[in-house]
Amino acid sequence: MKNSNSADRDKLPSGSLLLHKVKEAMNIPDPKRAARIQFLKEQIQKGTYKIDANKIARSMLKDLIKNSG
Repeated sequence: MKNSNSADRDKLPSGSLLLHKVKEAMNIPDPKRAARIQFLKEQIQKGTYKIDANKIARSMLKDLIKNSG
């Protein structure tokens, strides 16, 4: 009889297969994200990129509260 750890391991893909699947998923292009990145790059180059300090502060506070609990 196999122990539970061995049985669990039999159900999981091998580490190299899992790593391959993760790499494949990371290489799937996201057109919306690519367009957003290009838009931001152009704004930065033109000097028209504006930082929303309030939005950044809210996000930082959310992360702080989430990670402090």
